[in-house]
Amino acid sequence: MEPCPVLMKRGRESDRPYRKVDCDNYRDCLDTALKSRWSDFSCDKCKAYSRTKFIEQVTGKNDYW
Repeated sequence: MEPCPVLMKRGRESDRPYRKVDCDNYRDCLDTALKSRWSDFSCDKCKAYSRTKFIEQVTGKNDYW
C-alpha cells in the first residue's frame, strides 16, 4: 500500500496530532510534501501506516508517547 499524505490548506482545528511521525513511511510523505511545496500535510486518511521498528527497538516499548 502506498502512503498518501493529504495537503492541509487551512490551519488546524484541533490540538490532536495529525501526523504519524512514528510511521515507517513518514520520510517518504515528508519528501512528497517538500517536493510539492506544501506548507502542511496530514496522515489522517492514509492507510499505509506502519509503526517504526526503530523506536520500539530503542525504547523497548510499544508506545513512547
